[in-house]
Amino acid sequence: MTMFRSFMCLTLIALVSGVGVADEKEKTAKGKRGRKEPTATQRFVGKLDLTEEQKVKVAEIDKQFATRTKELARKKKELLTDEQMKAQRAAAKTAREAGKKGAEARKAVMAAVTLTNEQKTKQKELQGLQKKLSAEVVAELKKVLTEEQQAKLPGQKRGKGKAKDGEKKGRGKKKADAAE
Repeated sequence: MTMFRSFMCLTLIALVSGVGVADEKEKTAKGKRGRKEPTATQRFVGKLDLTEEQKVKVAEIDKQFATRTKELARKKKELLTDEQMKAQRAAAKTAREAGKKGAEARKAVMAAVTLTNEQKTKQKELQGLQKKLSAEVVAELKKVLTEEQQAKLPGQKRGKGKAKDGEKKGRGKKKADAAE
């Protein structure tokens, strides 16, 4: 009987420890102040209604791009000095309070931060890497999403006026006229 009690106590301790470890993993998956780490797909599918099957596939895409996303976020964070980061935060707060959003807010924030030529070069490089990574993520997401959902992805062309044969709108006719 004492052996049974000992076994039950050890089992209970193991279960409680397992729950504690799971809670700790959940806490460490979030960044400072309880914010979650950025995922590769969050800005693309945040407002889409996904099925359970799609959610599983999107989670797999996040895992596929997790290392590259975290590395890029780390490099962006390391680009600015502490003083520049403080100025950036203050400008973002001011822009928010003024009701600025989107491109207008980003422009105000960037105006408040003076970058060196080296930082500007590095920033352009990081923007290129971000654009390339985003294109890869969107390509993977298109394999999972319906046509209606794909149309809602940021940066996707919508509606009428799509150019034919990959030409930019309005240029095909001029090239054809020049060739005649």
